[in-house]
Amino acid sequence: MTTITPEQRQAAVEAGDSPVELADPQTGITYILVRAEVYRRMQEYLEADEDRREHQAWAKLARTARDQWARENPY
Repeated sequence: MTTITPEQRQAAVEAGDSPVELADPQTGITYILVRAEVYRRMQEYLEADEDRREHQAWAKLARTARDQWARENPY
């Protein structure tokens, strides 16, 4: 595991639950530093949202199939 610098630690403490942006001057890439527990909460939320979206997609597909079957097989 890579350790953070004292400056990064201080920025993280001051930020609390907010992210800290870190810029790599050599590449121009910006990184986001968050506490592990904040990252895990975000990860759980995103996974739950992904599950919800997948469930909605399957439900829509089932409704479409049911509606098509009903049109093709009138009573």
